Amino acid sequence: MNEMEKKLELLGKIPFFDGFTEMDINFLAEMASFKKFEAGENVIEQGTLSRNLFFLINGQMDIVINGEVVTHFRGGGQVFGEMSFVQHNVASATVRANTIAVMMVFDIDKLNALNEPIHYRLRMDIFRSCAEVLAKKLLATNSIAAAYIHQERNSELVLKD
Repeated sequence: MNEMEKKLELLGKIPFFDGFTEMDINFLAEMASFKKFEAGENVIEQGTLSRNLFFLINGQMDIVINGEVVTHFRGGGQVFGEMSFVQHNVASATVRANTIAVMMVFDIDKLNALNEPIHYRLRMDIFRSCAEVLAKKLLATNSIAAAYIHQERNSELVLKD
């Protein structure tokens, strides 16, 4: 299997790209590149501007905020850099390879430069998928916050008794 076929196969498996047209998938496959990261290497650094949209193909990533590992992700097409893509702002966390990892990479500037009418739907689909990812992450964060608040309230009740 050549590299283009591998890109097409992977794009077809990554949930982020569900609903994209075949024409857009083919176009994205041409834009994509692969990058290998060694264990301990930062993919994105907190406080810096990431100019790439990353999809974890294999390996494991740690999400680090203010020097503390807060969660892990394994392959399967997990996306990183979506906040920088949508917001054009610095990264809120460091994404660090926990193992040797391979990422499919898209240059955000090249994606944002797609100004031809034929690419309007593609850009909207990318923004929609980023919004869906961010909404899922917000729901997970809200759930964690609610559990923490519940735990704090219960410990206050125990202390008051």
